[in-house]
Amino acid sequence: MFFVVTGQGLNGLVAVTCETAAAAVEKARALIADGVLDVLIADADGRQHPPGEFHRLLLGIQP
Repeated sequence: MFFVVTGQGLNGLVAVTCETAAAAVEKARALIADGVLDVLIADADGRQHPPGEFHRLLLGIQP
């Protein structure tokens, strides 16, 4: 499965792909710490997960 982490940085859209949920959550948290806004993780099924749901990705819980 793959994940796409997106957000709005100072210079425009930021998008990073990750192969695991753990890597996606780690990258998303790093982007938030760097000041990137509107960070979301999209999974292979197209579902978008805001920061408040990152823990669900790590546990494999579907919304």
